[in-house]
This record gives sequence, structure tokens and C-alpha cells, in this order.
Amino acid sequence: MLSYGFELPAVALRPAGASSSSPPAFSPLQLAPSAMFDPADTAKLYQDSAGATPVIGDNQPVGLWQDETTNGLDLRQAVSAARPSYRTDGAHHWIEMDGVDDSLATDPILKLGNPLTIVIGYQMISAIGTQRVNFVEISKDNKNATSFGAQPLNDRLQFFSRIDDQGVGISHIKALGALGGHTRHVATLQATSGQVVIRLDGTVVQQSTQILAGEFLDAQAMRVGLGVSTASIPGAFRLYGMQVWDGAETQPDTAQIEQLEGWMAEQIGVTI
Repeated sequence: MLSYGFELPAVALRPAGASSSSPPAFSPLQLAPSAMFDPADTAKLYQDSAGATPVIGDNQPVGLWQDETTNGLDLRQAVSAARPSYRTDGAHHWIEMDGVDDSLATDPILKLGNPLTIVIGYQMISAIGTQRVNFVEISKDNKNATSFGAQPLNDRLQFFSRIDDQGVGISHIKALGALGGHTRHVATLQATSGQVVIRLDGTVVQQSTQILAGEFLDAQAMRVGLGVSTASIPGAFRLYGMQVWDGAETQPDTAQIEQLEGWMAEQIGVTI
């Protein structure tokens, strides 16, 4: 008669306290971003720029959006009329820009230039305008800036860079295909020496050379919404989250970018 006693040693050898539970869930923080912003973490949202009044409900203004990392790159807006809104449908969470004057900015902390990686969850909510709406911009002024955004009319992702102070001219690279279509998306920009890759929902939609190599200017502000770079315009859009790696940090590789995009897709309820 066949015995099943051979299974007992395997059980006996299991380490004390071992569990068959799943490993810890992936978090973008495991890849050490320069900054991370997650609107689902409402404990990081305040109605005023000083952080005195927390955001506790839908459609309240956001004057302070705190960084999830320990780097302290908090986004602020001191002007009450220019504050975006926290929005939620009960399942998803986002920060909404009105397309008029809404914006947030950090202190001048991030490096402007290459390398740079940005992963966002976004949705355009206006089709007005053929210039560039900045989702994320690191800038000194209108002639020294890098930004990741979209053209509202056709929801075409765009990368812009220009650093006059380092003698670096304009790169303005637009995704050639797979336009966003004004629905929720995960978008990734990775700019390295001489190259820009733009991904939409896990698919490369632009891979191009650019003028900007490794030049950078230290200690510049990051802006969300209305930027200061050349030809940028106010835009109405929803930001479901953002992670940024500037030149001071190790950039995510392709496998890690896929992890980040998968995490963001779950946050905003899309399949990629």
C-alpha cells in the first residue's frame, strides 16, 4: 500500500514562523525616487500652503501636497485662487487643475537636466489648445527648463528641454502615435544623455534623439500645472499620482519602469 509519509519531513523542515502569505506589495518608494506624490494618501494633502487645514473631502482646494519620500519636495500654492482641487469618486483619487491658473511648485531642490525619469497617472479633461500643457516641469525660468506634458487638442504626449545657461538649445519631442484620447492613462518619460523615450500605457510611443546631453543646473523648482517654460499654457487635467527621479538618483531600468507603470495602473483603475 502506497504511503504518503514522505511529505512529513518537508513540513518538519519549514522554518519556525514561516508563512505561505504573499511577499510585501511593491511600492515605488522601494526604487528611491527623488519625489513621489500619491493623492490617495489624503493625510499628505492640506487646503492651505502652511499645512494647517487638512483636506478631508471631495472638491476641497490643495495648497500643500506633501512628498511621500523623506526628501521633503513638497508641492505648494500660496495663492488661494490658484490652488487645484482634490477629487475622488470613492474608488480613485486625483488632483484636478482648472485650466486657468492652477499650479503647485516645490522649493528649488531638484536638478534640472539629464538623466530624468517621470511616471504619472493622468487624464486630460479639455481639448482646447495646440501648445504644451505641463504635467511636470523642473525649471529655473522660461529658457532653462525640462517638462513632460501633452497637447490638449489631441492629447499627444510631449517632452521639452532647453538650458540656455549651459548653451543647450531646444528639444521639443512629441509622441508620434497612440494618442491619449482624453481618458485615464499611465505615462512615462525617461530622458538620458542624447535620448528621450516616452511610454503610454506600457507601450513606447516615442524614442528619439535630443540635443540635451548631461548638462544640468542644480537646485531648481519642480512645477505641476502652469509652468514657466517656453510655449507652455494652462491646462485642465487630472493627476492621479507622480514619481520623479532627477539626476541625483539612480534611474529605474526597463523592468522597474514596468513595475512602476503596473502600480500606477492599479491606482487609477486601468489595464496596461
